[in-house]
Amino acid sequence: MTVSELDHLLPTDEDVAFYREHGWYVSQKLLDEEAIEDALYGIDRFYAGERDRTLPIRRGYLDWKPEDGDVLRQNDYISLQNDEIRELVSNPIIGAVAARLAGATTIRLFHDQLIYKPPSDDVATTVGWHSDRSYWKTCTSERMLTAWVPFVPVSEASGTLTMIDGSHRWPNVEAFDTFNDRDMRGLEAQFESDGEPVVRVPMELEPGQVSFHHCRMLHGSLPNRSRNPRIALAIHMADETNAYQRHLDESGNPILHVNDVLCRSRPDGAPDYGDPDICPVLWESGEAGA
Repeated sequence: MTVSELDHLLPTDEDVAFYREHGWYVSQKLLDEEAIEDALYGIDRFYAGERDRTLPIRRGYLDWKPEDGDVLRQNDYISLQNDEIRELVSNPIIGAVAARLAGATTIRLFHDQLIYKPPSDDVATTVGWHSDRSYWKTCTSERMLTAWVPFVPVSEASGTLTMIDGSHRWPNVEAFDTFNDRDMRGLEAQFESDGEPVVRVPMELEPGQVSFHHCRMLHGSLPNRSRNPRIALAIHMADETNAYQRHLDESGNPILHVNDVLCRSRPDGAPDYGDPDICPVLWESGEAGA
């Protein structure tokens, strides 16, 4: 893509200011129908058990299989295993938008996750309010962000991703490693909003649009009460400043992210979050749209 082809899709200065104030941004249509169809074809192949590549580890990450049943499906590191999803994740417009929002010169993949939410009133398909940063305490960057790519129309009725507006500016959001906590009201009672109201903003998108949110943003989703599955890919990304840092849990034990096992080691023995095989560059300054 050339600069002129990408420029009209990039966030404006006003969009960037909105993102930094509110913690989220909804794009124009970044992906065409062919890209969405190709991705869905790859997802079908993946769910059928086909792999274009295998990960060097066999457990320790989320990996739904058909025998798990019609539940909330979560599968990690899809782009490292499936060609069609790898092509979508590598689309430079996603990285270019992320770089513009984060004020970054380089955007790397950190990891990705495919989430399939079946139609159901079951509270078990709820995703609790959480922040991504709470799971990334071994990362040094505070500018990491996530692109959320739906492959079907998503709405409040279908249990779309929902943001707690402006919560990335609140204290203590790193404590919300509560993806699997279904008690949304109970979690809201723990928010430290400094007196700001709790405003829920559902991401109602058409295929081709992408929402972006800050790593400290509190977000989650309710059950899918529509008639069709909700299928989306979360692409977690890091800027050029991100590196591994040792972090201890409350018991004094080092926290381990799956990337710490997948990535090559630095000369000092620590995981290298710049490993091009696991955390490839998706966009860097000087490319189209810079």
